[in-house]
Amino acid sequence: MAAVAVLVALAGCSQDPHLAKQKYFTKGEEFFKVGKYQEAAAEFRNAVQADPKFAAARYQLARAYLNLQNQDAAFTELQEAVTLDPGNTDAQVQLASLLIARREFDHAQAVLEKVLEAHPSHAQAHAILGQKHAAMRDVPNAILEFRKAIELDPARVEYASALGAICLADGRTSEAEAVYKQSVSANPRSLAARVDLIQFYLSQRNLAQAEIEASAAAEADPQAVLPRRLRAEILVRMGKTGEAEALATGLKTIAPDDPQAYQALGHHYLSTGQTQKAAEEFEALLAAHPKDLSVKQTLVEILLDLDRFQQAASLNQEILKANSADARALLAQGRILLKDRRYQEALTALQAAVVLQPDSAQSHYLLGVAQKAAGLVQQARNSFTRAAELDPQRTEAKVALATLARESGDPDSVLRLAADVPSTDPNSLPALIVSAQALLAKGNVREAEARLKAALDRDPTSVQALAALLKIQVAQGKAQDMVRRLTGLVQENPRNPGLHLLLALGYFSINDLEKSQASLSRAMDLDPKMPEAHTLLANLHFARGASEEGKKALRAAIAANPGSVTNYLALSAQYEREGNWKEARKLCEKAREFAPSSPAVAAQLAYLHLEHGDDTNAALSLALEASQKMPDSPDAAGLVGWAYYKAGRMDAAVAQLRRCTDATPSNPTCHYHLGLALAATGDTQGAKRALETALKSPAFRYAAPARAALNGLAQ
Repeated sequence: MAAVAVLVALAGCSQDPHLAKQKYFTKGEEFFKVGKYQEAAAEFRNAVQADPKFAAARYQLARAYLNLQNQDAAFTELQEAVTLDPGNTDAQVQLASLLIARREFDHAQAVLEKVLEAHPSHAQAHAILGQKHAAMRDVPNAILEFRKAIELDPARVEYASALGAICLADGRTSEAEAVYKQSVSANPRSLAARVDLIQFYLSQRNLAQAEIEASAAAEADPQAVLPRRLRAEILVRMGKTGEAEALATGLKTIAPDDPQAYQALGHHYLSTGQTQKAAEEFEALLAAHPKDLSVKQTLVEILLDLDRFQQAASLNQEILKANSADARALLAQGRILLKDRRYQEALTALQAAVVLQPDSAQSHYLLGVAQKAAGLVQQARNSFTRAAELDPQRTEAKVALATLARESGDPDSVLRLAADVPSTDPNSLPALIVSAQALLAKGNVREAEARLKAALDRDPTSVQALAALLKIQVAQGKAQDMVRRLTGLVQENPRNPGLHLLLALGYFSINDLEKSQASLSRAMDLDPKMPEAHTLLANLHFARGASEEGKKALRAAIAANPGSVTNYLALSAQYEREGNWKEARKLCEKAREFAPSSPAVAAQLAYLHLEHGDDTNAALSLALEASQKMPDSPDAAGLVGWAYYKAGRMDAAVAQLRRCTDATPSNPTCHYHLGLALAATGDTQGAKRALETALKSPAFRYAAPARAALNGLAQ
């Protein structure tokens, strides 16, 4: 019976709400002290469920939520804690901080004034009031409150950090320096205070003083890693790479188990452009620290930079197998899939990376690359724009936007965007190339050629720059010169598929089909998935009269790169030449789906309507759209003139067609169309001259109707 009584008593105790909530609360505090905030939050929630009016548990639950970055939940619990216990000053101060983050400034001010009325020496309340003033751009009062906080609690280095940052942002550099120095004097053993002073001197580009302070910080703490890493970075910027390397190497001895220490040498190699050495260092680190995820992630990224994609892909799969939501691994996976031209899969990986890292400029940029390759032009433009917003120093995002502008026929925007590269990279190679392409579109060949030569001075093997220069030299009749140049580059770089492809294009331009085929085969051996190679292969087939093989090659090019409208247009043009204009128009309309703002697509679709359709108004609208986007293009003017002719507006037709013939006197089609338009206006002599000029061109496509029109005028 006694045993039964004891059991009953114990059962009664286990159900006592007061004992239960206290048990949960105590357990939660134990978890909180060791940094297990998720477990602590669970215990504090249990305590609150046992007693919803348990103010201390509400407050501790809010603190756990804050450490878990769940500010909304923390805000709710702090409100409850303050309501239940108005005397909890710490809860009130933290609530005020969250109110500022929510931009509820008046409410925050009221809470803080109440605290300071009761506790005028509450340093944190003064600091958070300073934070509120800073958020409202009231710099004088922000400085005043932070100074009060520092006077009351000089050991809180974060107050000096905040005050220094406010002074620096307001241009008060001497005041900021004084604040940071005072913080170091008041807290000589504080690493944070010393690092603030080092970073201040770095922000002012005072490398000598920054190096002195980093040395002092290292001397103050013989085991400290951060000041030594900072000093190594400073030495690199001062050109003392040997000293920096020795310092980074020594960190392995100082703190052999600290990832920041044993990774320092590898990061030093990365920062100094020694990518191969960085790869070797991180491979050794991975063998020594196989469980260090950051080592594996960094190694994957280095291997990608070295084009060692197979090895990188294998390591990256290990990371994703362990955690399919690893943002860095998803970003790397996107790069791998882009290299392999698996654009839809790359889109999936990069979209997931953006969700996980919405403030990552690189994630948005690479997503834009995948979207553009998949033909999602507007989405790509949005992604590139976001990347440029997040990182204004990211040159490639602005160049990508410039490239989209060029492809949509807006050369002025191209030049503006290309000029807006970061001041740290005023002669960006991609910016030089895309601006040269824009100048070509505007007809400014001399300046375009100058920029391409500047680009090639920086990188003699730049395929993009060489391709644009090849286009210029072919137009100038200097294709042989370019072939000789490319031949030399191929001999120096025999494994560069892009150079082999350009050489093939050079040979094709001088009608040496046999050598063009040989160079193309070598390019495709080196990179079988290169879509541009399929395009040239199609042209070789067409040149030999093998139209079916040519069309097959163009369809392969479209499959390899669905976002490139050039191949749709080339295939459309071939079907049109064969008389299958319905299939030609279908392909052109498909291209317009991918690139609705492309002037080249609008122009070709307008031409098909004019030659094979009955919708003259649609043709004129498309022709005008193309001309507006290519105002300096004589071909666009000629197309508009032909559309005006079809619409019966002869004076407008003659004006536009004269623009075309004046700019390109060797264009027989424009002369033919001008002759018809002049004849319709009654200018018989002018019409005869235009038609006779057109018929002087050998193998003129419209020779028969032009001769018939001329004969009609003679009769």
